Amino acid sequence: MLRDQGQNPEVKTAPEEKEFRKNLLKALLLAALLITVLTIVRFSPLGEYLKVSNIEALQQKLYEFGGLAPLIFLIGGAFVITLGVPRAVVSILGGLVFGLFWGILLALLAALLGSTLIFLLTKWLGRPLFKQKVGEYLKAIENHTKTDGFLMVLIMRQLPLTSLLINVLIGLTSISMGIFLLGSVVGLLPEIIIFVLFGSSLQESFVLRVSIASTLWIILILVIRLFFRRSRLAQSLARKIKAVKSSGS
Repeated sequence: MLRDQGQNPEVKTAPEEKEFRKNLLKALLLAALLITVLTIVRFSPLGEYLKVSNIEALQQKLYEFGGLAPLIFLIGGAFVITLGVPRAVVSILGGLVFGLFWGILLALLAALLGSTLIFLLTKWLGRPLFKQKVGEYLKAIENHTKTDGFLMVLIMRQLPLTSLLINVLIGLTSISMGIFLLGSVVGLLPEIIIFVLFGSSLQESFVLRVSIASTLWIILILVIRLFFRRSRLAQSLARKIKAVKSSGS
């Protein structure tokens, strides 16, 4: 259950509500910026390059590689995500080039591949290499890893940390790869669907897909907020991570 049993949600303080409004505003501004950019691209001379015929020509070029085309995107996407490129960029490109269904599948697999490589590498190299860099963050989460590994991974995916840092931190815990993958799929899929929708809107049904993606983006933010309000574990982790970030700034 998302809500911790036997415990009531904590009363929200004014600073927390203020921070939520600030984060919501940032998310809305990001959506507005993305819609503006996509609209300019779609209806400006640049849109000529994004006609269905031209996209099909690009796809045909990729298909000349045969079965390697999705593999090239998958490996390339995993690589750039590992380097710190936002998953949203890979998802938008996946939607633009491969369409909605294959874009979602390939973007998700790219994110999982990049994340799993870092997770396994961290497991293999162990704490001595990473502890000096992420020790304070690790102290903030390691006492919670034995309560519910799946929930822990799900919460970590929603925290304002880089994907690289999240994967390293989880890799330093006792969480198994199976739980890591399951929590990552559930935590990453909604965001990937939304940004693939944005990308695929340049292929067809621009207004409809942008509208659906924007609505889902707002709903996702509100659902995450509700989840954090009802889960004491999520609240505790968020506060500890924020404290570590503040002390390091």
